[in-house]
Amino acid sequence: METSDRQDKSYTPQDAKFWRVTFALMLASLLVFSTLYIFQPLLPVFVDEFNVTATQSSLLMSACVLSMVIGLFVLGFMADRYGRLLLMQVSLGVTVLLLLTMTFASSFELLVMLRLLQGFFVAGVPAAAMGYLGEEVSPKHLGLAMTLFISSNALGGMGGRIVSGYLTDVMDWEATLLYLSGFGVVVTTLFILLLPKERFFQKQHQPLREDLRGMLIHLRDRKMLALFLMGLLLQIVFTAVWTYLPFYLQGEPYKWSLKWISFTYLAYGLGVLAPPLAGRISDHFGLIKVMLAGLLVLITGVWVTLLSGVSFILIGLGLLCTGFFVAHSMAAALVSKSAAHHRSGASGFYLISYYIGVAIGSTAVGKLWETFQWNGVVATSLVFLLVVVCLPMFKKLG
Repeated sequence: METSDRQDKSYTPQDAKFWRVTFALMLASLLVFSTLYIFQPLLPVFVDEFNVTATQSSLLMSACVLSMVIGLFVLGFMADRYGRLLLMQVSLGVTVLLLLTMTFASSFELLVMLRLLQGFFVAGVPAAAMGYLGEEVSPKHLGLAMTLFISSNALGGMGGRIVSGYLTDVMDWEATLLYLSGFGVVVTTLFILLLPKERFFQKQHQPLREDLRGMLIHLRDRKMLALFLMGLLLQIVFTAVWTYLPFYLQGEPYKWSLKWISFTYLAYGLGVLAPPLAGRISDHFGLIKVMLAGLLVLITGVWVTLLSGVSFILIGLGLLCTGFFVAHSMAAALVSKSAAHHRSGASGFYLISYYIGVAIGSTAVGKLWETFQWNGVVATSLVFLLVVVCLPMFKKLG
């Protein structure tokens, strides 16, 4: 189809189908990221339920994330070759089915295996959604659709954590998964009914080797490597704090219930609000300066959580979320800006390093928690953040 004809027929906010597309993908994103992070506040529950260590219980997070990284690779290639709509539908359906199956898991090992399988299919929506939007939505209004979709990622992560913590404290973890499964059935049904068929998709027939070469070329660029490393370290710190926070707050001197711990995830709301504001500020001061400011806020937030008192912890978490999402959004923008070619490959590597950081922050940091408790988690996080601040990209990119 000719480019001009395609632009004329692309969805705009004046079209009802624009909002159908946006709403359907927002719902899918809410479900996917709720599912991805639902276990994070529940890790202390599984320590008691299955008599495992904190590090072992964190496998429920890291196993899912590691297989998600593989899914981003595999399903991303499949989406370009066979279409995005069916892939997203199947991914959502299998994700919900596995969620329901987990309620009958009789052992911790089986639960981890189901999460490992689930992570692969969870990747279906993030691997295909942006490509779908890029083809079906008018370029002039793509920013609006993308912003709403990405904001729903943060909302899904926040909602999954809050709801799972609250429901598990009131009932049990099996009931929590059943409720999310019910929500998943509704979302999947609406997604199938609402999302229009692809009109502009064209299968790619170039060899797989060409796609891989386009991605791997960025591994030779020091500037890009610095940004990938930044995404990795940022997410290690962010995930480590939020993974072991429930263990910290359940112990002395706080003795919080899971229900109250779940409300601390409301700090994620700042992650929805801060990036758009930071984006506007960066138009005047530049991406690098705003990113550095975000890092300083993040460092301050991590340090403040060491101070005694609930107020300091809550303030620290608010600063942590604000600083993290500002720095992350600026880094992602720099990846796109710095890649002179194969931008999708560059963004793919950043996303992969980002989620590997989730896996490392979930499980590898567990030994620090078991040996040094909260002081060990915070001290290591501060060291990683100082490494980020010292990266040479602050002088070479702009």
